Amino acid sequence: MKTKRSTKIEPYLFILPTIILLILVLGIPLVNVFKFSVGKSNIIQGFLEWNSFENFHYLATPEFLKALGVTAVYVVFGVAGIVVCGTLVAVALNKPMPLRGIFRSIVIIPWIVPQAFAASMWSWVLNSQFGFINQLLMKLNWITEPISFLGDGKALGTVIMVRIWQGTPFMIISLMAALQTIPSDIEEAADLDGASALQRFRFITLPYLKPVLSTTTLIVTAWTIQIFDTVYIMTNGGPAGQTELVALEIYNKAFRDYDLGTACAIALLVLLIVGIIGFLKFKNERQVEE
Repeated sequence: MKTKRSTKIEPYLFILPTIILLILVLGIPLVNVFKFSVGKSNIIQGFLEWNSFENFHYLATPEFLKALGVTAVYVVFGVAGIVVCGTLVAVALNKPMPLRGIFRSIVIIPWIVPQAFAASMWSWVLNSQFGFINQLLMKLNWITEPISFLGDGKALGTVIMVRIWQGTPFMIISLMAALQTIPSDIEEAADLDGASALQRFRFITLPYLKPVLSTTTLIVTAWTIQIFDTVYIMTNGGPAGQTELVALEIYNKAFRDYDLGTACAIALLVLLIVGIIGFLKFKNERQVEE
């Protein structure tokens, strides 16, 4: 017969391996990030000496504020595009249509393709000299000269479109699951009352999608803030810093400038932003449950 004390301890024994794993995988690196951020550090020697939070001064420089602004544009338009496209496609694929199963399978392909491979593919497809899109547009006589999709003035818009292409399938899958929870009798009653497609979407579909839509949007936002490999491969922050995201700033500071301390200071800011998003997600889920 179990004692009262062993009954209290037993649940903690079950979660102990997970706690230990989290400490090793997340806890120790997080402590190191804090340590490196408050001193002079580099990727080879690690922490060298305390420098009175000098690394955090970089967060107020025009160079970093520009990267922060570029990241904000990338996140806002990227997430907005994912939400709009994902919602429209999910609603469309929820309706009876020929070959619906095939279309559902096709739309998830961008999500399962590795980001590095996808970035290399798009770099080739959008190449101004031999890219497939430019070749196609010129053969159709829609353009007279190749378009530099990754050139000055167009690079940021291009990587945003690629982000929308990559992130939309996750939104589609999440919303299609939520669409299955809408009672059919409510939709039938709306049809009998003569409600238009727009009215059904606004007053029936959207309220049912709202909890999943808000949570999924927060998740996609957190992912988009941390995007690195796609933009690094496609533009490496260029041209002239037009696609220089905060994630690229962290990489460049650590591995190009050998300034690990400043890189960790930027990483802490990103961690704070993602943490706030995580808190909002948790709060949103609690409100849904209540």
